[in-house]
Amino acid sequence: MPHLSIVVPTYNEAENVPFLLERVQAALSSVDFELVIVDDDSPDGTARLAQELSVRYPFVRVVKRTDQRDLATAVIEGFRHSRGEVLTVMDADLQHPPEKIRDLLEKIDAGADIVVGSRYVPGGEIEAWPFKRRFYSKGARAIAYLLLPRSRAVQDPMSGFFMLCRQVLDGVELHPIGYKILLEILVRGRYQRVEEVPITFRDRERGTSSLVFNEYRKYTRHLLRLSWEEGEILRFIKFGLVGGSGVLVNEGLLWLLWGVWGVMLLGASLVAVELSIIWNFIWNEVWTFRDRGEDGIRAFFKRMGQFNLVSLVGLGLNVSILLLLHHLFGVYPLTANIVGIAVAFTWNFAANNLWTWFR
Repeated sequence: MPHLSIVVPTYNEAENVPFLLERVQAALSSVDFELVIVDDDSPDGTARLAQELSVRYPFVRVVKRTDQRDLATAVIEGFRHSRGEVLTVMDADLQHPPEKIRDLLEKIDAGADIVVGSRYVPGGEIEAWPFKRRFYSKGARAIAYLLLPRSRAVQDPMSGFFMLCRQVLDGVELHPIGYKILLEILVRGRYQRVEEVPITFRDRERGTSSLVFNEYRKYTRHLLRLSWEEGEILRFIKFGLVGGSGVLVNEGLLWLLWGVWGVMLLGASLVAVELSIIWNFIWNEVWTFRDRGEDGIRAFFKRMGQFNLVSLVGLGLNVSILLLLHHLFGVYPLTANIVGIAVAFTWNFAANNLWTWFR
């Protein structure tokens, strides 16, 4: 059995396959490996060409599918047909450099469970991407970090070039949608040690990319499903409920201090705000984020301080947006305040999730 199996999903990659096989062979001349091409019935004859080339490159095996057309499920099909104890996933278009496979394998052989070819660690880069695509990529990564804490194990959870030990998938059912199967593996897989190797993600030289807007829609569906199954959407709902209760506490304290006891309005407001922040923190600590954070009294008060700072910034955002929309754009104050509350709430959840209770 080969030590390494390389899974390459393809669709209309006949122009690239010969160059891919040549470079993989040169890069892994002393490695016992196989390369499994999973083709989704390409009209350009990718599967047929790959089968013909297997005479020259005996490490090649071809799996042709006629009932599906999806990168992630093609990768899973490739896993099923692979025989190696180490599995690699890469694209056929040479945007992932085959010469880096050996670097990933060295990390695996040294004890890593998963190794990612990363564009975002020092030494990694992306060639010829316009600003718009870079923005979308980093935005997608930020949302994954927010909604899927296990994706934070790496700097490039959206990479399509990675390697893993087969046992990472033992007993794991994968149900990915679209292109981002690594995200699914990071969330569901059984692993301890994850490492990254810097790569240069190059622009496609031949053929046409199959990445279309529909794939962004699939990514959103995939992300939301994983987030729901991991309980992160429920966490978002809990955070909102705690925030709503904090508003009631704030209003009740302000009424009591100012309306009943006659405390000066400014002082009453400051006390009400701070006590409602402490109320929110305690409930988020024991309910929303009870599975996060270090033990100990010092860590507890550190999180309280961080939560206070985040909340005060959120309050500033709320007031600033209210005044900006009303005075500059003439938006009705109550409507402008709703916008400000929405922005502040998003900020509070994101900042506390990624900082106060970061895991």
